[in-house]
Amino acid sequence: MPEISVQHQCAALTDLVDCESFGAPIGDLPKQTDSSFYGEGNLTAGTWECAPGKLQLDLNITEFCHLLKGHWILTSESGQVTEIKAGDSWVFPKGWKGTAEVVDTVRKVYLIVS
Repeated sequence: MPEISVQHQCAALTDLVDCESFGAPIGDLPKQTDSSFYGEGNLTAGTWECAPGKLQLDLNITEFCHLLKGHWILTSESGQVTEIKAGDSWVFPKGWKGTAEVVDTVRKVYLIVS
């Protein structure tokens, strides 16, 4: 029988490790860390953090996110600007393209469906 997977106190985690970039850097590559705690089939869940910087995204996944800290400005390829601040939740739909500017270091919890 499957059991519940838990990642306690995501906002206070200290065991995040360096990870591959979530997107292509525009300018200097911002430091990115991750602590994945669940993976099965096409699902992955965890906590991700990124220092200030700008990334170009071209997503081939769907991702639910909840921002624990920081400030992000997402600008779609069509020009729609979405500001995300601590406490906000959103979904990156599969096929989303645009830029992600980290204004203040962000930390999010995520569930990826690939």
